[in-house]
Order: sequence, then C-alpha cells, then structure tokens
Amino acid sequence: MILLLPSFNAFYYTSNDSPRNAVYITFDVSIDGGAVSYIDRVSSKYRGRVAVIEFRSYGGFLSAADKIISLLEENNITCIAWIPRDGYAVSAAAYIALYCSRIYIAPGGVIGGIKPEPYNQKVVEYVKARLRSFLSGRNITNLSSVIDELVDEAKHYSSREASDIGLATEVSNIDDILEKENIVLTSREKLNLWDRLVSVLSYPLISSLMLLVGVILILIEIYTTGFQGYGIAGALLIVLALYSMYLIPLEILHLSLILAGAVLLGVEVATPGFGAFGIAGLALTALGIALVTISLPQSTPSVVYPIAGVLVATAGFFLIIGFSAAKTTRMKKKNYKEQLEGAVGIAKTDINETYPGVAYVLNEDWTAYSLKGRIPAGSRVRVVRVEGLKIYVERVEE
Repeated sequence: MILLLPSFNAFYYTSNDSPRNAVYITFDVSIDGGAVSYIDRVSSKYRGRVAVIEFRSYGGFLSAADKIISLLEENNITCIAWIPRDGYAVSAAAYIALYCSRIYIAPGGVIGGIKPEPYNQKVVEYVKARLRSFLSGRNITNLSSVIDELVDEAKHYSSREASDIGLATEVSNIDDILEKENIVLTSREKLNLWDRLVSVLSYPLISSLMLLVGVILILIEIYTTGFQGYGIAGALLIVLALYSMYLIPLEILHLSLILAGAVLLGVEVATPGFGAFGIAGLALTALGIALVTISLPQSTPSVVYPIAGVLVATAGFFLIIGFSAAKTTRMKKKNYKEQLEGAVGIAKTDINETYPGVAYVLNEDWTAYSLKGRIPAGSRVRVVRVEGLKIYVERVEE
C-alpha cells in the first residue's frame, strides 16, 4: 500500500499537469453576420475544446454578439480572450471578450467602449445585466462602477488600467498565456472568403436592398409570361438577406441553394433552351453541396463521405441521361415555324398583299398576307413563309 501510493500520486499529478489542446481563433472582423457564420463553423468544429480568441475588432451589432455567445455556450467552448500589443476589443467585441472565462492583454492593447448606439435605456440596462452575469465572481475592483463606465461613458481601458482593476491580466505575449493556462495550440482558424462575404452583405443597407430586389424579381416573374428565372434569383436574394441578418440558420441557405439548382436543372431538361438554366442549376447545386461539406463538424463519421459521393455520382448519371433524352426530344420536335411552313388551311376572310386577312391553319387563326393577288374568303391556302406571328400564303387551286 505504501509503495503504491507514490505511484498513484505521480500518475495523478502527471494527468493534471498535461497541457490541454486549444484552438487559436483570429477575430479581426466586425461583429455581424459574417462573425456569426465564422463562430458557428469554428465552434461546431471544435466542440468542447478550449479556444484562445485574438481580438482586433471595433465591434458591431449587439444581437450578433449575443448569438456568438450562444454558439460558444451551445458548443461548450471555453474561451480565453487575448488582446495583443496592437489589438483592440471595442464595443460588441469587448462584450464578447468579457464573456470569456479570462482576458489577457498585452501592453498597447485596448478594451472597452460598450455603449449601445442608438442609446436606449432598456438596451443599456440589458447590457449591464449581462455584464454583471459575465463578471460575477471575478476579483474586479468596484465592479458596478466599472460596468457603468463601460456602458454609460463608453470608457476604454489600457492594458495597465485593465490589469490594475482586475478586468484583465497583463502579459507580454501568447507564450505567457499558454504557460499560465497550461494549454498547447494544436490548430488555428481564420475567417474564410464566405465569412467575409457574409460580413459585407450583413450591413443593414445592403441586406435591405437585397430584400427589396428579391421581392421585385419575384413580382417580375409573376407578371412575365413563361419561366424566366427571376423568381429563383429573387428567392435566393431574400434567403441570403435573411441569413446575413442571422434570422435563419445556415442549413436553410444550403437547402435553398440546392433546391434552386434542382429547379433550374428541371427547367433545363423540360424546356428547350441554350443551357443557361442548366449551367446555373449545376453551379447553385455545387455551391450548396460545397457549403454543406465545409460546415460539417469535425466528428462527422468517415462513412458519410463515400455515401455522399455515391449519391452525387448517381444523381449526375441520371442528370446526363435526362439531358440526353431532352436533347433528343428537342431534335425530333419541330417548332411552330417548321410546322406552319407548307401547311394547308382555309382563308376565313379576304387576304391581300398589303392588307392582312385571317387564315385558319393548324387549328388556329393567323394573320395572313397574300404572296400574289387577292385570295377570296373560303379558298384553300398554303403557308409559304412565316415571319413572327404573321404568315404569307398562296392560293391552292382546286
């Protein structure tokens, strides 16, 4: 028993002293839809892990900040805020940083300025209540006064000031954080092109214009004869605008892209055309599948990918068959001009060379001109030429 105890204790301390794996997240974007998209993707990928978040943000929208915090909580991310020498966590970015379990700041770093704009007393009280819940239990001097300064006065704290009141811990570099937290960085995440695009689209002016243009395109589709594709484009703009406002989840956007692509492919197969709908359909479907693949969590079973590959290959096989069948059908089927030329009908009225009459051909009435002389009503006529919706006929001798 005495011999086993040291061995047990040695194992215990070794286990506790082993550094934890952590992901390094670069946060250099406004707090908006792009930031929500970024954190949604990263937090689901590193569920249950420690994250060191480097802040270089002037803030953004409170609703987006709350959504980011919810995502971190839902995915059980233990976040550590890091404001480097030339870094800054301002406004909504400071709000997120204060949510993190600890804040480290280098000399030259800045944090603070959490004053809602436009100023609204209800929002102010909400922000103060949230900050009290974030900071309760921490050794901060005059916590209530600090929160009032942050929110009412939009006060910004230097590294020394934040360290003196216990709001943050001043360190020289990231190595100091790794040593204090006993963690090791095993991966690094940055915003991708999609996140930055969503960030741009989430600006209120742009997202509102996308909604307006989307509605206009749908109305044009409704009042235009035949399918033109405006409705698909309008619906996608509306979905993208709602996603950029973080009103719908990313999965809805994925599904919308894939469904829109399928509709356009169906239209291409069913109707004659130059392939524009087919190309657009393939592009939208591929984009939707690519975004789904990118957003898959790290723990996705490996068997999912080969099954998905088989399904995509099968869909492509049937798509090729459908295109070939449609092409054959279009080759065999004559258009209305080809059907009219040479067809025989009846003159319902007198038909002249310069004054049109009416000819009944192929079970329809057509505006008709005579190629030579007057053709009296009741005469049999043969279509010689078609120009738009006008036909040029000659009399068929009995």
